[in-house]
Amino acid sequence: MTTDGATGNGARPAAADGVATRPGLAILALTVAGVAQATDVSIHNTAIAGAAAELGMSASQRSFAASAATLAMAASILTIGTIGDRYGRRLTLLWCAAALMLGGVVTALAGDSLVFIVGRVVSGFGLAGTLALSMALIRTVAPDRVPRAMSLYFTGQVGISLPLTVLGGALIGESWRFGYLVVPVVGAVALALNKVFVPRSKAVHRRRSDPVGLVLIAVGLVGIIWGVSSASAGWLSAGVIIPLVVGIVALAAFLRWELHHEEPALPVHLFKNRNLAGALSADVSFNMWQAVMVLQLSLLWQYVYAYSPLEVSLGQLPATIAMVVGAYAAGRLATRGRSPQSLVLVGLAGVAIAMYVFATAGASTPYWVFGVGLVIGGFSRMLTESSAGQFFVSVPPPDLVGATVASKPAIGQAAFALGLALSSTLLYGGIGRGMTERLTELGLTPSQQGQVLGWFSEDSVPAWAQGTDLMQQITAGAQDAYIDSYRLTMLIFAVFFTIMLGVTWSLLRQRRA
Repeated sequence: MTTDGATGNGARPAAADGVATRPGLAILALTVAGVAQATDVSIHNTAIAGAAAELGMSASQRSFAASAATLAMAASILTIGTIGDRYGRRLTLLWCAAALMLGGVVTALAGDSLVFIVGRVVSGFGLAGTLALSMALIRTVAPDRVPRAMSLYFTGQVGISLPLTVLGGALIGESWRFGYLVVPVVGAVALALNKVFVPRSKAVHRRRSDPVGLVLIAVGLVGIIWGVSSASAGWLSAGVIIPLVVGIVALAAFLRWELHHEEPALPVHLFKNRNLAGALSADVSFNMWQAVMVLQLSLLWQYVYAYSPLEVSLGQLPATIAMVVGAYAAGRLATRGRSPQSLVLVGLAGVAIAMYVFATAGASTPYWVFGVGLVIGGFSRMLTESSAGQFFVSVPPPDLVGATVASKPAIGQAAFALGLALSSTLLYGGIGRGMTERLTELGLTPSQQGQVLGWFSEDSVPAWAQGTDLMQQITAGAQDAYIDSYRLTMLIFAVFFTIMLGVTWSLLRQRRA
């Protein structure tokens, strides 16, 4: 058993063996805890602009403030998962829910950039624990119904986070400070529900601590995420190369250390299990897809189709609805005997197909074409995540479920950051080449081309040039260059996801004895 069999609250939410007697409410409690991370990302991305302006942040301060919670989450998530295994997963989750409350309040009340960043770091620690341990505890509250429980967990995450994001946006319209109070409320509700309905759960055998491994993986993840997140302006700057090199070296050292340590924080040999390795491959794919789809499609709509921010949000709504349906369908199909391996592969195929649909974009592509890609991609993404998540929960030994599940969002964060950086590099590199070709065709000299490109990069076309025939031709050329580069970028990622589908299939396919 992995639980200590006590709840300590008199509400009788669990039987003596530690399994929840009201698993539906326990799953709801865990879902609310997991909702915090998705909600925080959406609200923070909207509120940071107002916070940076009011607090007088410099460009570097704003950049760090924007990613502080993500870096704190990456640095702490495996440690928090290990602490949960050693001292109690529910107990650690409750402390992390409290950290969400504290971090959000500190952020909302911040009077300067330093206090704001401290609040975001504390929030990052809270997000790491509530996300990783809420998923790990599914094995405790529904040990015989993990597929169905995972489906409900992910369905609820998407379904609940959507209205919370809308609420956060409305509050930010009044003040960015109000927006940062949404997640603390979620943390308070999660703390109360998990205290009442989720049983205690921890490893029977308390493994020896592995501080070296935990430090190495923290440095590795932070370095890689920091490096690729800074690569939008180019990969050859010191701000990209140094953290990337440090991160890769630390990650390699972590793998070597864990393979030779008697009781490692995360036994990497677990990923020799083909199902867990396949789930890892799928996790990389759908997180990268999410990053590429959300960022690049929203920019295409704004730059080429002149969508307003509200129209962009409404335009991507079909993907959100499809994600809810996909997560729910994963559970329904699993209860009808569909193997999680087959659902993962079907989902990854849909992810690749959706990217091929986006690669057909043109200057006059009707919205319904994008809608088809959004529906296919959103449904397939959550079908894959719900099904692949089962392996992170059910494959590891009971004493290591917290640490193993914590590796899932850690991998997902790195993949998401890599998807953003690579797609931006491909897109803007292609735009630059396309613009040069079109300006040459219009007869502009190299010096004139540099001047025009400067206007576009700084979004400051002089008044005398606006409305002229030449400027109209240049603008049309820029639009064509953007569309051509977008289509090529989507095609490259579509091929990449097709390859990843093949890799995942080779890992998950059933072999005859």
